[in-house]
Amino acid sequence: MDAWGWTVQLLNGWAGASSLFLVAAGLSLIFGVTRIVNFAHGSFFLLGIYLAYSLVEFISRPLGQAWGYALAVPLAALITGVVGAVVEVLLLRRIYRAPELFQLLATFALVLVIQDGVLWAWGPEDLLGPPCLAWPAPWTSPVAAFPATTCCSLQWARWCWAACGGCYTTPTGDF
Repeated sequence: MDAWGWTVQLLNGWAGASSLFLVAAGLSLIFGVTRIVNFAHGSFFLLGIYLAYSLVEFISRPLGQAWGYALAVPLAALITGVVGAVVEVLLLRRIYRAPELFQLLATFALVLVIQDGVLWAWGPEDLLGPPCLAWPAPWTSPVAAFPATTCCSLQWARWCWAACGGCYTTPTGDF
């Protein structure tokens, strides 16, 4: 395997590990703060991703691809947060004092409801969004070798960094 192959494997490993870390950190944080066993937070990630997919498709038509991503990602996060707040008020507050097994079963049922809702709304096939090639980025990568979602998140970070003027640059201009 050449150096590019090792680089792709390393970045893919970091992307997978960061996803697992987010799920594990979410479980421990939610249980530590609210004292409720909530298995449904991963389903909210799922809902947010599918909402972002649909919003990118919808916003990109009139405004262009770069604005589609720039507006759809925060908007999907906001909508998912509102759905999470509604679930908190309607379901989770009622089971705070229940035993942990009941909490686990209730939130697992919520996982099934959200997954079935996503299947009903978006179907069972994989959805591939448009690549975010309209943003400036200092790197290129073959789409087949490196996942577009990771490339888009790296480009999103680079775009946000450039938008704030590279706030933390050294005197030589390096990051």
